[in-house]
Amino acid sequence: MDKKLLEILVDKPNLVADLPEWMLPGSAINKIRNTENTAIAEIAGRDSIAAVIRACETNAIKAIIPTIAYTGTEFGNWDVTFEKIVLLKRLLKNRNVIVFNPIVLGSPKFWWKLCGRYAMHMFKSFGFYSHCIGCHLYLHAIRIPIAKKLGCHTVIGGERELHDGKIKVNQTGVALDAYISFLEKFGIKLLLPLRHEKSGEKIEEIIGETWDEGRGQLECVLSKNYQEPDGKVQLYEDAIKRFLDEFAVRIAEDAVIGYLEKIGSFVKKLKDTTKEKKTEL
Repeated sequence: MDKKLLEILVDKPNLVADLPEWMLPGSAINKIRNTENTAIAEIAGRDSIAAVIRACETNAIKAIIPTIAYTGTEFGNWDVTFEKIVLLKRLLKNRNVIVFNPIVLGSPKFWWKLCGRYAMHMFKSFGFYSHCIGCHLYLHAIRIPIAKKLGCHTVIGGERELHDGKIKVNQTGVALDAYISFLEKFGIKLLLPLRHEKSGEKIEEIIGETWDEGRGQLECVLSKNYQEPDGKVQLYEDAIKRFLDEFAVRIAEDAVIGYLEKIGSFVKKLKDTTKEKKTEL
């Protein structure tokens, strides 16, 4: 792994709107903005890779920007995530889909405010709480500013409502609808091509190789925090909806608007520069 990338993943700075030049140079920004039908891809585990492939099969997507977002709760070998981007490039090569260099971004302070700081208050207010719901909202929200900066209107996610019968509270219908609605507020479509895919075998079929769920990806120190000791999950859909409507969406919206204020001046400057060049010609 590149030393500069490793330093970011170790330090986990606030890296959302202003990315370093070596990661996203101006030439790359211009190329991406001038490439039609480009989508932001959320890169994490098996389902995220399958989702990108399915999205390219069913939509007129010509280019993919792989994005890796950190929260501060991950552990494991980061190399495996970047290896999956190499796999993705190979799988999309025959479809003539461009895969740009990966972008790494995140804001543990944003995650802390949305998912960690008010955990006790959430329990008291809603009678149920799991960090995972706000975390997935964070993972979608954190990509909105870069999507705006690059002129992308689509983000591809790998969430699905059922996982061979298992329930994940951050991927229930209520939660997924909230994520989709949140991105729509900012003019971005959250594409979830695997939302109704129940079988892990079908996911492997899309990828074209055996890949057990949870393998070949980072782990989280808060994994399964919503499960009972015996592994069972009790759904509190009303509480989840209230948490999202009354708290999480508001916090995420304020954060994104703050990042977009920085993006706005950048985009205006970029457009002005383009106009000047056209005038010169």
